[in-house]
Amino acid sequence: MDRIKLIQIFKNIELFTMKKILLTILLSFIVSTSFSAGTDSGDETNYGKDYKSAVKLIKKKKYDNAIDKLMDLVDVSSSDFTKADVYNEIGFAFRKSDDLDNASKYYILALSEDPNHLGALEYQGEMFVDLGQKDNAITNLNKLKDLVGEKNSYYKELNTYISAN
Repeated sequence: MDRIKLIQIFKNIELFTMKKILLTILLSFIVSTSFSAGTDSGDETNYGKDYKSAVKLIKKKKYDNAIDKLMDLVDVSSSDFTKADVYNEIGFAFRKSDDLDNASKYYILALSEDPNHLGALEYQGEMFVDLGQKDNAITNLNKLKDLVGEKNSYYKELNTYISAN
């Protein structure tokens, strides 16, 4: 009978060891897949840098380069910017390149993504002034006033632009 108990003890040890090994494998799998899911979207963090780089190109008046870089970001999902932000900057770059047809198109796209996009409302308003459409510019100015008030920089800049032209 001692031999039977001994065999039973060995079987229990084997079963315990097998359970421990299986549990270790299972936990390893869960941990590795949860970390790999986070690394799969690693490129997303570069999109914010690309967006900032494009904005810097605009500030340097390298509008064509900025437009090319921004076009690559149109269908990108990022926590650093919205699709409306990208369309707005593309519109701005086109406007500064004197391509008002494309500028208008991209401001419309920005505002279709976000009808209250402050930058697009301001820049589109400036474009309206450039096109001699002050009534449309004033409409944008009034919308900015409703959204953020008269002390906000978007409102002030468009108001100044309308007054100066």
